[in-house]
Amino acid sequence: MREWEVVLLAMQTVVCFLPRRSSKLLRTVCWLLPVPLAIHLAVEGGRWQMGPAYLFVLWAVLDAALGKSKPPVLSSRRHRRAGWVFVIVFLLASWMLPYLLPVPQLEVPPGPYPVGTVIYHWVDRSRMEQTPGKTNPYREINVQLWYPARASQAKKQADYIPELPELSRYAQQRWHLPSTLLSYLNLAKTFTYEDADLPEGTREYPVIVLSHGWPGLRFAYHYLETGLASRGYVVAAVEHTYGTPAAVFPDGRVEAMGASPPEFNLPAWDEIIDNVWSKDDSFVLDQLGKLNAGASGGRFRHRLNLEQAGVIGHSFGGDNALAALRQDKRFKAGISLDGSFYGDGAKPLSADQSFLWMCTDAYLKGLGLPKPNNRQLADEGISRSDYERWVEKFGRRRDEAMAEGGQTLLVRDARHSSFSDSYLFTPILQWRAKAPGSQKIHRTVLSYVSAFMDEHLTNKTPGGLEREARQDNRVLLIPRPHP
Repeated sequence: MREWEVVLLAMQTVVCFLPRRSSKLLRTVCWLLPVPLAIHLAVEGGRWQMGPAYLFVLWAVLDAALGKSKPPVLSSRRHRRAGWVFVIVFLLASWMLPYLLPVPQLEVPPGPYPVGTVIYHWVDRSRMEQTPGKTNPYREINVQLWYPARASQAKKQADYIPELPELSRYAQQRWHLPSTLLSYLNLAKTFTYEDADLPEGTREYPVIVLSHGWPGLRFAYHYLETGLASRGYVVAAVEHTYGTPAAVFPDGRVEAMGASPPEFNLPAWDEIIDNVWSKDDSFVLDQLGKLNAGASGGRFRHRLNLEQAGVIGHSFGGDNALAALRQDKRFKAGISLDGSFYGDGAKPLSADQSFLWMCTDAYLKGLGLPKPNNRQLADEGISRSDYERWVEKFGRRRDEAMAEGGQTLLVRDARHSSFSDSYLFTPILQWRAKAPGSQKIHRTVLSYVSAFMDEHLTNKTPGGLEREARQDNRVLLIPRPHP
């Protein structure tokens, strides 16, 4: 919870438990309650989870104005026990609602640059949309860029979810959910600024294309996107249409995620990586080339170093990072964050390409592949022998990537969702996964992602990742297999 929310709730608790004989002190605290409320609303912004606390302030001020020291329900001996039950339940609701559904506390970018952001909608007219049942003929994607910004323009803070109003209206129409249900998410302080220019000068910045998981959100890697941008990278986060819960296009269309292939049909997921997602990343690199040539207003004209291009992805997007690295030799470095090695990957990595598999213990041991029983396979028309053969192929893909010069970095204590912002949305997800605090893992991941990209894209710190990993008990660098 945010600071002034805690202050307000703490004062509310004090009012509830002050003894009757302290009526003068009680009235004083009641009269003071609007002060933290006003500061909270002005500085942090109100949200529906704090509704019980707002109602309590109203009651407390009225109670003080009427000269009472306790709610009537507590003054009556007959109802005293019921009154205390009500107070306890009310206090629990007041504390638990904002605690279980917090405003995400996003990390401050650690680098020397302010961070700007801008969103593009691009249509690839060389590719037909392959998702069944979709009416848009060509492949369309949204891409959000985070980049080093000019300090003098770091004024208007960008929203965490720019399309949240449109997504809220869509949820209201489709599922009859209140349009304000998720509005509190944009109270998160992003430390990024809309449409800011790049720093003055002629410096060119290396580029990194980033892919979310399935189903994923392009903005849900804020620590990584803004952290890299603050250190001098231009990060292009791809929203893979129909692999994200919903994509909002400029004409108002909301394209919801389509039906997924059966979970156990591993070749079908290979097809999505090889024929759709990896081609999305290559298309984005093409579009970045056009921005570098002066398209779309010229903000990035001659400021992108496309000779220093990297690709990163998480989960299914991590599989895509390796596939994009194999298929498009313009990418010089790639990182898979807990990917499973989907993607057939017929092309080997070239000598000037580098790959890092940053993984959790669970994925190191089992690659994160589903483990169906015979009945589940039979329901999908898949034989046990075929499935085991597919799984063996995934192990070979990992070994091939490492034999071609890849590296494996185990992030101790991390869970699969630790690489994203997921655990910032509610602590329930963190408790279920028995995961450590997000900020601890995020700092580790950003540190090693930066070290790897600095080494293999900009040659800033040759061997820096290995040197740091050998002295860091948060990670374990797995030796490469002997040829």
